[in-house]
Amino acid sequence: MNPMIRPRWMVASGFALVSACGWLTEGWAQRAGAAFNDELQAKAESGDADAQFQLGNCYFFGLGVPKKQIDGVKWYRKAAEQGHAEAQFNLGGCLYQGYGVEPNQVDAARWWRKSAGQNFSPALISLGDCYLHGRGVEKDEKEAVRWFQMAADQDYPPALHRLGNCYLQ
Repeated sequence: MNPMIRPRWMVASGFALVSACGWLTEGWAQRAGAAFNDELQAKAESGDADAQFQLGNCYFFGLGVPKKQIDGVKWYRKAAEQGHAEAQFNLGGCLYQGYGVEPNQVDAARWWRKSAGQNFSPALISLGDCYLHGRGVEKDEKEAVRWFQMAADQDYPPALHRLGNCYLQ
């Protein structure tokens, strides 16, 4: 990478990662309609992946129950193991940042790859960021561009931004 571009790229990538982690904000969860109730709890306990994901949001953000990130992660994991793309993405973010669980960038990249396999745009760019910076995977700028391009093909604005930065070099 051109040494003149590297500092700008690092700053842009840092903002982009924060933006991707923005999916893990209380405002997003509230807009998604997550609110704890007995019916949601029962559905989650019976194995409904979407209910498990929503219950994970409730516990992670304290929506109708006391905030307990470790329980949020538990429910995200249950939904993620059933193939729920958003839960896989959120679990990856929790693992990457160490929210409610020990940080583990390798596992974060693995869960983001599963979510990206379902073309979930935020996971595509998060995985691209992993390759760009060599976090949880071996550093590979060409592979990063490939993941950014897949998300950009879905007209996902953060991916378009990252891809544009790649072509500055």
